[in-house]
Amino acid sequence: METTDKMVEIASFQYPAEAHTLVALLKSEGIDCYLRNEYSAHVMSGYADIGGARVEILESDVPRALEVMQDGGYEIPEEDEPDGRITAVAGWAGRIPFLRNLSLEVQILAFFVLIAVGVGLLIYFGTLKG
Repeated sequence: METTDKMVEIASFQYPAEAHTLVALLKSEGIDCYLRNEYSAHVMSGYADIGGARVEILESDVPRALEVMQDGGYEIPEEDEPDGRITAVAGWAGRIPFLRNLSLEVQILAFFVLIAVGVGLLIYFGTLKG
């Protein structure tokens, strides 16, 4: 192992059991890997999306790991392909007319600010005595 190698995420799964299959495949091919967020993803899977269980490998093993994954039937996302969870939120934000022309990051931020303001207003007006 080179001292300059860093760990990089190669895949993430909502449920740790799905990630274990990939970990077993990579290890069977001699690729060392680490499963990050395994326990928190297992505990929180029904309550909050924390990004799921993440399979990480050494950066120098990425080309070989991608080849193994592709041979194993895993879909390899393009480098510039955005995360599906982000594109889902961007799809909601894109339905708001004044957000459509903004960058993805600004759309997501503005969308969540609008939700927070709306919830705040609901709480405020719900506590007013008539």
